[in-house]
Amino acid sequence: MSLTQWYLFAFGLIFLWIIVEYIIWKSKYYAKLDKYNLSFYGPFLMWRTKKGRDIIERASQNKKFCKFYGNLAILIVGGAMVSMTAVLAWVATLVVKIPDRAIIEPHMMLGLPGINPIIPLWYGILGLVVAIIIHEFSHGIMARHADVKVLSLGLTFWIIPMGAFMEPDEEKILKIDAKHRTRMFAVGPASNLIVAAVCAMIFSGLLMGAVGPANNGDGIGITGIVADSPAYDNLTAGAIMVSFNGTPVQTYGDFSDLVQDTTAGQNVTIDTYHKDTGSDSITLTMANRYDYTDEEEDNGTGYLGVSTQDISTDAFHPFKGADEQGGIIQSMALYITLPLQRMSPVSEDTSVFYEITGPLSSIPEPIFWVIANSIYWIFWLNLMVGLTNALPAVPLDGGYIFKDWLEGLVKRLKPNMEEEKRTKAIDSTTMFLAFSILFLILWQIIGPRIL
Repeated sequence: MSLTQWYLFAFGLIFLWIIVEYIIWKSKYYAKLDKYNLSFYGPFLMWRTKKGRDIIERASQNKKFCKFYGNLAILIVGGAMVSMTAVLAWVATLVVKIPDRAIIEPHMMLGLPGINPIIPLWYGILGLVVAIIIHEFSHGIMARHADVKVLSLGLTFWIIPMGAFMEPDEEKILKIDAKHRTRMFAVGPASNLIVAAVCAMIFSGLLMGAVGPANNGDGIGITGIVADSPAYDNLTAGAIMVSFNGTPVQTYGDFSDLVQDTTAGQNVTIDTYHKDTGSDSITLTMANRYDYTDEEEDNGTGYLGVSTQDISTDAFHPFKGADEQGGIIQSMALYITLPLQRMSPVSEDTSVFYEITGPLSSIPEPIFWVIANSIYWIFWLNLMVGLTNALPAVPLDGGYIFKDWLEGLVKRLKPNMEEEKRTKAIDSTTMFLAFSILFLILWQIIGPRIL
């Protein structure tokens, strides 16, 4: 989607929202919304309820645990805040090196299922709803721990449920001790990050620990076939290519090197394995790569017409597979960006490259992969919500935490400073940092297009 198309899409959504708002406003039912605790906030329909407050009330009674968890949350969010700000600053310096094909589209910056193409709709909705419910309930529990009244809880809808919210007594929040307020803001993103860590361990250890590559890991998976290519009607997506012209292939790099060494018109033999149909061997004639790329340098080079991927499970185990990926940082980066590699960790098309072993093999494969993908996307969306909210930019949680930290620092360094002057300086600094963070994010979209 080009930038112009994105603007047209955004304008269309806004225009549609205005029409819907106007129709509802003119409707005789608009005045009855309040009767059912419903109200509109922009394009979102919000349903408020007092149910669930008892759960928050009971959870907040363990004062020692709440204090411990709140302090732990501050440490977690503080680390995430520094790390994310440093990453954004570092990425901003790399903008000039981004090739045109890798430029980020605006909608890719939004973690919304249905808009961001790397997030599957239903897995994305599940992960986002879980992340927001955990986030808001954590805020609610710590608010009650600080003796702040929770006025209501609720769900936010935009055609479908998109999340949850908690409404505290805003006036009371401003009056409570800064340490209590910092804990209250910190527990939301910290809880998301903790849930993300737990789901990552479940996905990698319990679920993917029971998964191994089919055919004992020998070969690479065929994920797609180019129409009217030599592979068309001869090879099938879902098969594993075991060898190419007599040479075993274990990685995408192996296969790419072997294909580059072929010539147009050359006959090659390909051995394959499919989990459902077993082994097969076929001989076909390579086409001219030039006919498919129009690049003169490709003229005379052989072309098969398949897309492939490695079937190793190392990418699903960020710590265990760190050595194979070049280190823990590279391994974690690959693990987090699995959706960028295959649109979901294990899609319906690629699950055929793997076999489930051990006790979990009793679970029907379609159900197993739904569970595995659900856990991964709960991890992924919680991680994104937690890291985003840890950024030191108001109105994000990290912004309010930074503001309280800054106020405490100024009071210690300049205890005699007038309150009005101190408040103005803190507000100005906080606002400057918030706009700086926003600039660093937008620069990833704007920078490559103007440099």
